[in-house]
Parts: sequence; C-alpha cells; structure tokens
Amino acid sequence: MTDILVIQHEDTVGLGRLGLWLEAAGAHLRICRPDRGDQVPPRAGGADGLIVLGGTAAPHDDDRWPWLPDVRALQRTAVDARLPTLNICLGAQLCAAAYGVDVFRRTAPQLGVAELTLRPEAQEDRLFRGLPEHPQAVLWHQEEIAQLPAGAVHLIEGTDAPVQAFRMGHCAWSVQFHPEPDEETLAAWALGPGSLAAGRGPEEILASFARRAGDIEAYFQPVAERFVEVCRAEAAAP
Repeated sequence: MTDILVIQHEDTVGLGRLGLWLEAAGAHLRICRPDRGDQVPPRAGGADGLIVLGGTAAPHDDDRWPWLPDVRALQRTAVDARLPTLNICLGAQLCAAAYGVDVFRRTAPQLGVAELTLRPEAQEDRLFRGLPEHPQAVLWHQEEIAQLPAGAVHLIEGTDAPVQAFRMGHCAWSVQFHPEPDEETLAAWALGPGSLAAGRGPEEILASFARRAGDIEAYFQPVAERFVEVCRAEAAAP
C-alpha cells in the first residue's frame, strides 16, 4: 500500500473524486487537518507522497491560518527530498510563495470549467503525458500566481491565468486548477459567496460541469493513477 499524506485545510475542500481514484490505484490516504489541531509534520511523517489541497485562504494568510508557514516549509522539504507531491490550487499558491513568487488577488475570480493548454514540456512529464492538448478542468480561485518559481518547469497554461501547472525539482507538481471536485462539492462552492463575482450564476457553472464531468474524469483519473505510480517508484528507488 502506498502511503500518501494529505493536508486538508477546511471541510469544504477535500479530496473528492481524486481520493477515490487514488485509493483505487492502491493508495492509503492519511488526512492531516491542521484546522482541527493536527500538527503539520516537518518531513511528511515517512509518507511515500504528499498532497496539499486548496482552500479559501490566500497563501500568506498566516494570521488566520497559522499552520501555513509549516506547509510552505514542508513543500520545500519535499522538493529537496524528492518526495512526490501534488499541490492543488491554494497548495500550488503556497508552493509558489514558498519560493518567493508573488501571488496576487485578481480583479475577478476564475470560476467554473475552462479550457487549458498543455505546453510541449508536458508531453514527456511523468504525470501529464497523455493528456490532450486542450483539457478541460475546474478553476476556482481568486489569487493568481504571478510567474514561475526559479527553476520550475511550466507544464500547463491558461488564457487568463498563464501559470496553471508547473513542476519543481524531480517530482513535485503544482496545479492551479482543480482535478478533484464532484458535482456535490462544486455545488457547495457555486452556491457560496463569490460565484456571481465573475458574472456567472451557480446554475450555469453546474450545467457546464455536468456536460464535462465525464471528460474531466477521463483526463485526470489517469493522472491520479500515475501519481501513485510515481510515489511507488520513488519509494523503491535506492
């Protein structure tokens, strides 16, 4: 069994479908909830992989979420240790901030299903190879990563927020988009405050997701499976 530590910051932003895909691929998911008093371990607690989920905070909201400095430190440690890592949305922003990159508040959030573009560097990437040139994915963020961290490999871009996925080091990936939400999760997000700030109502967002949910699963379930494979391979490497 491949042990993966998951940092979950709040109730409404969990693993969703991603958790089902990871478990089906042979992963044991160990959930760390610092919002409920769990300590963020400095070295992932001996896990084979690390996932840092999203959340409603900005990546420097340390006063409101006092565990964020520990998460940023853990992300840097994971890169140095070649621990396979997947940082999602806020997780990606935290990783960028951990390397000194500015993460700024957008004028309007990006919400709903959007088309992304694979860069040539993704064609040979261990996680994203095999994706179509223009996959659809859920975007749900107010903050934007201004640029790539030094030394990062740019893998996926968007039209309005260019940095949608990058890799640090050997096997630490960060994605600004969300591969994980199911219809129930997205409904909770869409019915919350902020969904109309981008000029889109909840019904439109949910209808768009319903049309694309099967495609999104077809794109990202194999990515989840490959992440477990990378965790397993790195754990077995000398």
